[in-house]
Formats: sequence, C-alpha cells, structure tokens
Amino acid sequence: MPRHPSTLGQFSRRALMVLALLLLPVAASSAQNARRILSDTGDPVLYPSYLTEYDGRLFFRANNLPQGNNVELWAFDGAVARMAAEINVGASGSDPSYLTVFGGKLYFCADAGGGARLWQYDPTNGASVAPGSGSNASLPQDLFAYGSNLLFRASRFGAPGNIGIELWRFDGAAQTPLDLFAGSGSSYPQHFIEYGGQLYFNACGTPGQGTELWRYNGVGMPTEAARLYPNNGSSPENFAVYDGRLYFSAYDGIHGRELWRYDGVNATLAADIVSGGQYSSSNPSGLTVYNGRLYFCATDGVHGYELWSFDGTNAQMAAEINPTPDPGNGDTFLMDSSPGGFKVFDGLLYFAANDGVHGRELWSFDGVTARQVLDINPGQYGSEVSELTVFQGALYFSADDGYVPGLNALEPQVFALESVLPVAPLKLSPPEMISGNQLRLTLESDDGTPLTSGHLARIQIYTSTDLAEPLSAWQRVTNPVALQNGAAQVTGLDANSPFRFYRAVMTP
Repeated sequence: MPRHPSTLGQFSRRALMVLALLLLPVAASSAQNARRILSDTGDPVLYPSYLTEYDGRLFFRANNLPQGNNVELWAFDGAVARMAAEINVGASGSDPSYLTVFGGKLYFCADAGGGARLWQYDPTNGASVAPGSGSNASLPQDLFAYGSNLLFRASRFGAPGNIGIELWRFDGAAQTPLDLFAGSGSSYPQHFIEYGGQLYFNACGTPGQGTELWRYNGVGMPTEAARLYPNNGSSPENFAVYDGRLYFSAYDGIHGRELWRYDGVNATLAADIVSGGQYSSSNPSGLTVYNGRLYFCATDGVHGYELWSFDGTNAQMAAEINPTPDPGNGDTFLMDSSPGGFKVFDGLLYFAANDGVHGRELWSFDGVTARQVLDINPGQYGSEVSELTVFQGALYFSADDGYVPGLNALEPQVFALESVLPVAPLKLSPPEMISGNQLRLTLESDDGTPLTSGHLARIQIYTSTDLAEPLSAWQRVTNPVALQNGAAQVTGLDANSPFRFYRAVMTP
C-alpha cells in the first residue's frame, strides 16, 4: 500500500485545533472469528489451562476424552495439538499444573499415582520426575523461575520433617525448603514476582502477624520487606511492576483493600478509590501495564467492577462496560463487568468481561474505547473466555462455544476506525475484502447527506500499527479516494499489512 510520512505537521493551526477537539470514535473492529484448535485425531482439546510457550510449541493441560478425567500434558505446534506426555496412563490422568520454563526444560506439578510432585519435560527425554524428589516436596504450586533457581510453594507434613506449607528452592538438582514459619506451621508463600533484582511475594513468617510483603535475593533466607497492617496482615496480592515501582492491592486496617506501591524501601498508598475507612474497598485486581498506564479491575462503590487505569498519580474509570443500574435488591453483582485475564496483544489490551447482555466474552481496549471482539457463545451466559496467551503472533485462549471449553485462536485481522470532521461526523464501515488480500474502506456522512467531489478533495486517510500513537506519528495513505453513490471509497489496502488502524480526516 503506497504511503509517505504524515503531513499532519503541515496543517494550519485551525486544522490542528479541529483534530484535537473533534476526534470521534465512530466504528468498531471488523468481523473476527475464533478458530477452535483440534487434536491430531480431529477431536477438540477440552478445558485447556496453564498455556505456556516452550520449545517453539504451546504447552498446556487438557482433557480430550468426552467422558472421564484423562487430564494430561498437551502441546500445540501451530497446526495441530498432540498429547506430549501421558504421565498417569488411564482415565485418571496426571493433572499437570503450573507449567513454567526453567533451565531449558518445562517444569510442572503432576501426579503419576503416588502423589503430586515436581516433574520436568524436554523434547529429548520426555516427562520424568524432577531430581531431588526424595525431599518429599508435595503438591508444588506457583512455580516461578528466578535467577538460577526455580521457586515454588509446596507442603511436607511427614518425613523427613513436618514443616507445613513453605517456600521451596530447586536448582536443577536438589529441592530445598526455606522454612519461613519455623516448626510445623505454614507461611503459605504465593504471588511471586521479580522486582529490582529480587523475588517478592506474600507470606506469613511470624505467628499472629498475618501475611505481608516478603522478598528474597537468592541467598540465605527471605526477609519481610514491609509490614502494612501489624498484628493482622495486609495480604498483598495482584502484583505488577509499573513506572519503576511494585504495585499491588492490600489493606492496612485504616483503608479498605486499595492500590499500594513499594519503591524498594517503603510501601505507600497509591490510590484510595473508595474512601470511608477499612470496610470500604475498591478491590483492584489483574494489574497490567498497557500504553504507559496501569490497568486493572476495580469498583468505586457507585458503579460495578469495571476497567480502571492509573497514571502514577490519579486513578480513574477507563470504561464502563456493564451499564446495568443498581437493581436495589442487593444483587449488585449484576452491575459488574469484572474485566480480567488481561493480555497486551497487537497494540490492544485484551481481556474477558461481561456487559450484562452477552455474558463473559472477549473484549479489547485501545486506550480510548472498549469493544467486544467476539460473541463466541451467544446469549446471557457467554463463553467464559480465559487463559489469554500470545503464541506465534496470534492470541490463544480457552472458551466455551456452547459445547465445552476448548483451545481457540483469534483470527488476526484487527481494525479500528475513527473519523474527524468539523461539521458532521463521518461513518466508516468495517473494511471489506474485495479480492485476494485487498481491502476497501467506505466513508459516508453520518446524517445520510451524500458526499460530493468537494468533500472528496478534503478527505485524507491515515494509518498506524498502534491506535494509541499520536496523530503526528500516523502515516498518510495515498491510495485514491473515489466517489461512489454519495460515499467515499478507498481501495487497494493490503489486508496483510501491519498497518491495521485507520483514521479519516476532513480538512477545513
């Protein structure tokens, strides 16, 4: 598609003011489809979870038996899904979970029939129990690769010593417990994240203190990093690194569960979205960095749980996806869109949400507007989209199309259309595939007034790979604009181009 650098900077001051004041989103994405992934036998892989890329393939836990519970380790190579390892032969399955890449191998928790232990997989040797299993670390969870070690939570309630549920370290040879809560008590470590070269997590290391923020530098024993709520515990969770700080949700006994941040020394309240004391909470969750801001699910006590953003200073609702009013009978959950499972892909923030009409489906947000991407299972119950994962340049996820949850891929064509017009907004139809890989854009006046050749001379089309880019960075499309039955049409656009976002500008 012919392009040359944007000439927006050459517009008059009046034109630039028009662009700044009258930018109106008027059209949504083009039609997209979810492609269900099948196994090598032609059957769907059911209930996929823990999607993890390793060795050029997408590994996950799944069950392909219409009946029974044969949940095993599977892998998808971009074309077909195959069982990678049947660890517990028969209908029971090994139930692999917490898939994590470490030291060139794939590690996970699995049960071959004698209890859940740490397992490893590589394409040469297949699946086997990880070294050091004699230490009797049972039910390993929350696996996290940190430096030269794999950290995880596991329990040991028998020989060679009852230590409860504690933090464990695996160096590729030995599995060693780090007993934070001395004796048979448990520290319950969880929510691992790396920040500032150290491992941070939630744990209880002192009787009667509850769970607080802890850290570990890979040497010796972990230490408590911050105590927000003495004698009770602040239960920090939903960690994310943003703008050089560690953000999370927590409560301190003065405020409810709100947004906090930690700079490596001190923990401070970042935003008190629902003020009013310790029983008033916004409950931020799913913290994810996108386009220079921190996005999350939260409530302000007036609206339901919606999409919020934080710019380092202020928190605000970014989109009200479920406009259902308060029913007045206590069923406030009907107001919630509850966005979650956030994943940044192709310049957009994708997530699952419920708009109160379609159930929980796949949505996207471009920094301005939230749009429903797919309605996989039409009706009020939705497809319960989850496990959003990027693999080989495509977005994969689990969704229920009315049968059972299966592995799906989002067809990659994504468009967003916007218009700018000083008098009346243009209406842009979704792109049409006209031949081969060629697209056509159609522009009409929003009020139905036919466009004329005079309008045509003033219409300019711009394109970008990122909708959030400033207008000055967009590139001018030089394809001819033709008049057709009172509408403007642009043809010859390349459907395979990474430039998937378009804006139409009408100059004064």
